[in-house]
Amino acid sequence: MGDAVCDRPVLSADAVRAYGLIVQGEPVPAECADAVEELAAWGFIVTGGDHRNRPVALNPADVAQRRMDAMLTEAAARVAQLSALPKVTEQLAGQYARAQWTAGAGAQYIDDAVEVNARLDDVVAGAGWEILAAQPGGPRDRAQLERSLARDTAALERGVLKRTLYMVTARDNAATAEYVRAMSSRAEYRTLAAPFERCIVVDRRVAFISNHLVEGAPEHSAWQVTDRAMVAYICAEFEGKWRLADPWHGEMRGRQVEVDTISAPGAPRTTRRQREILRDLASGKAQQSTADRLGISLRTLTGEIAELKSLFDAVSVPELTYKWALSPDRGVDDSAQVSEVQAVA
Repeated sequence: MGDAVCDRPVLSADAVRAYGLIVQGEPVPAECADAVEELAAWGFIVTGGDHRNRPVALNPADVAQRRMDAMLTEAAARVAQLSALPKVTEQLAGQYARAQWTAGAGAQYIDDAVEVNARLDDVVAGAGWEILAAQPGGPRDRAQLERSLARDTAALERGVLKRTLYMVTARDNAATAEYVRAMSSRAEYRTLAAPFERCIVVDRRVAFISNHLVEGAPEHSAWQVTDRAMVAYICAEFEGKWRLADPWHGEMRGRQVEVDTISAPGAPRTTRRQREILRDLASGKAQQSTADRLGISLRTLTGEIAELKSLFDAVSVPELTYKWALSPDRGVDDSAQVSEVQAVA
C-alpha cells in the first residue's frame, strides 16, 4: 500500500465518486485513473485477474477491519521492540564503551593484570628522568618488592629521579622497611596517614591509575593515561600529598599505640568493617557505592554510620571523618589483601 496515498486522512472527492461508479457497475472515466489508484492503494477495490482489469468494489467495513487488525498487530510488535530497546542497549553499551576506552588516545582502560604489568614495565624501562609512585593500601609483600628491585635499580642507575609515597602503616612492615633502606640513598620515600589515590607517573607524560569508572571490573584493572592535562593534574595531586608526608629512610615505627577517647591502648575499638566504612567516608566515596561493595543495603549502611557517630561522639559525617583521621585506629593495617596496580614499589 502506497504510504504517500495512505497518509491522507480521508479519501479525495474523486475517489469517492469513482467508488460509487464501481459499486454500481458503471465505467469509470479515463480522467479518474488517479482516483482508482487511490482506492486500490487503500484496498477498497481490486483489479486484474478474472476481472479483466475491471475494478471491483469491496465492502469498506471488511477492508477497514482487516486493516485495523493488521495495524494493531504491527503496533504491538513495535511496542515490544520499543520496550526491549533499553535492555538491548544496556547489553551492548558496555562492550562499545570498553572498545572506545581501549582505543582512546588520552586514556586506555586495561582489565588484564598481566597486560597492566607488561605496559608498566615497558614505560618504566623507558623512563628518562622521573618516576612518581603513590602506593596506598598498606605495605607490599617481599615477592612484589623483589620484582620491582631490578627494574627500579636500572632506572636509578640511568639517573632517573624516583619518589614513592606509602601509607604510614608501611613503617610497620619489615620487608618494605628493608627495601626502603636499600634504596633510600638513591630515591626518596615518604609516608602519609591521610588517604590518597594510587598512581604511577613516568616523565610526567604517562600515568597509570586505578579504575574508578568501569563497574564490576577485575581487581587489578587500571587506566593508562597520556592526556597531558590529566597527567599534569595527577602530578599536582601527587605533589600536594608529598608536601604533607613525612620523609622515610626505612626506619621501623615504634610499636606503642597512642591513647585517645576511641581506642584502648594496644587494641583498636573499631572493627575491620567499620574501618572500611570510615575509609570510604574519608575518601569521599558515595555511600551507595560502599553499600554495594560490602554487599549490604543502603539502609543497613546508614545504621552502621549512625553507630560510628555515636562511638566517635560526632553529630555529622564530616565530624566523624575528622575524628577518625585523628584516631590511632586510622593506622590499623587491614591490607592483607590489597587491590593495587602491581608496580613500582
